[in-house]
Amino acid sequence: MAQNEAPTIDVKLFVDKDKKKVLFAESDKEFVDVLFSFLTLPLGTIVRILGKQSQMGCLDEVYKSVEDLSTDFSKPRPARRCF
Repeated sequence: MAQNEAPTIDVKLFVDKDKKKVLFAESDKEFVDVLFSFLTLPLGTIVRILGKQSQMGCLDEVYKSVEDLSTDFSKPRPARRCF
C-alpha cells in the first residue's frame, strides 16, 4: 500500500431497493468489532434516555437492530450487556 492511500474495508451489502433497507451485511471480524464498539459508547445510553427518538434516526435504527439481534447471530460477550 502506498503511503498516500488510506486503508480500505470490504463490506458486502445485500439491499432491498424497494424498501431501501439493508438485509444483510458481510465483512471481516475487525470491522464488526469496531461497529459494535460504537454502541458501547454513551451513545447507546443517550438513545435509551431519549426514548429511542434521539432525532438521529440512523443511530436509533442501528441501536434497535442490535438490540433485536438474536444471540444465534452473535457471540456471547460481556459487551453485549451494554447494548
